[in-house]
Amino acid sequence: MKRLKRPVQIFQSAIFFQAFLYLIAFPSMASGEIQTTPTQLTEQEQQLVNWVGSKQAIMLKDLETYVNINTWTMNRDGLDQFRDLLDEELQSLGFETTLKPSGEIELLSCQEKKVTFAQHLLGQRIGKSSTKVLLNGHLDTVFPKDDEFQTMVIETDGKIKGPGVLDMKGGIVAMTYALKALHQHGRLQNSNITVFFNTDEEVGSLGSRPYIEELAMQHDVGLVFEGSHNHKLARQRKGLGQARIKVIGREAHAGEAHVDGVSANLELAHKVIALEALTDYEKKTTVNVGIMQGGETRNTRPGCADAFVDLRFADNHDGLELKTQVERIALTRYTNHSDFPALPKSEVWSVLHRPAKAIHPTTDNLIAEAMGLSTLIGEPIVGTYWAGGGTDGSLMQAKGLPTVDSLGLNGDGVHSSREWTTTKSLMARTKLITVFLDRLIHQ
Repeated sequence: MKRLKRPVQIFQSAIFFQAFLYLIAFPSMASGEIQTTPTQLTEQEQQLVNWVGSKQAIMLKDLETYVNINTWTMNRDGLDQFRDLLDEELQSLGFETTLKPSGEIELLSCQEKKVTFAQHLLGQRIGKSSTKVLLNGHLDTVFPKDDEFQTMVIETDGKIKGPGVLDMKGGIVAMTYALKALHQHGRLQNSNITVFFNTDEEVGSLGSRPYIEELAMQHDVGLVFEGSHNHKLARQRKGLGQARIKVIGREAHAGEAHVDGVSANLELAHKVIALEALTDYEKKTTVNVGIMQGGETRNTRPGCADAFVDLRFADNHDGLELKTQVERIALTRYTNHSDFPALPKSEVWSVLHRPAKAIHPTTDNLIAEAMGLSTLIGEPIVGTYWAGGGTDGSLMQAKGLPTVDSLGLNGDGVHSSREWTTTKSLMARTKLITVFLDRLIHQ
């Protein structure tokens, strides 16, 4: 007797078949557009939407609490505080939670420092549902403890400003309240849902990447709650990499013994010029030397200098080539000193921490469904775009998991003191996520 496919395989096959039908029915999809899937809300789904709508005040209060906790990636105390609040939330919804260590990362720099990130949070509900859903969000933000941008403000027009309101504490509130709505209406029973909150996304998920990739291979659908802008969802994403370069020279008095010094700054300056020249806008490849520092005093020839470099690329082949070129430049000697032939000396560390995220037919179908729901619920999603920023959704989809990675709130100004979203978006996206997740669970 012929063995039947597993339920998960049936689910995935059905989605792929539906995506194929859409390509036939809507030829514009083949040229890069996604057509909205027509849909209607059931009576039960409308009840879920109404429940979320009644929680606006408390949702804003929770968002304010989260935003006002500084969760800079290097602020472990703040991240621990935020994570513990979410741990309690997940446990109250029937999730079994576990803390996951991040390990130690050694940074190549003149200071030779090591960094240990805050522990990550894993929550799981294991049931009979044939669809395993992975929900991901990051707890860290980019604003240091001494940054002036520290608190949330709600303006009279409903605009919400604050560190992380969009990236991505607003998305976390939307996701947790969607889970609360489903729990309140008995819709989490028998669900197979995993929630993973990591604390190091803003620096490339260097410690959490193994967990994310392992989880991706164990699930059927991935949802990430990064913010979006212009009412569009990210369909493709650039790949990301990073590199650290350290140059050792020879210190000497800048006046009495200038000739006896080997300037690490001068050598690094040549490398920076060569690195920036790798940028190719036509290929959508960019190199940005974001941080460079060297020397200790004005009147001393600098004996050490370092740089922190950002890499972006359109496809993974270009990323590998870019990494090779960066390493070549880093190890090329541009200056020399006849009395000290071994100097300057350079070291380099580099990694491609986010693969490029390509168009995926199953993900397209999920986006089309979300677009259809948004037209019924409010603040319609009007299309998609190719994003230059990276998310953990790129890691998830690279491991074969269809992933919608910008289901968080709509707004703009991330990584700046202009970061904003709106109360309207908080409510609309939470309602959308609630219904969308309910349909995934009960396919």
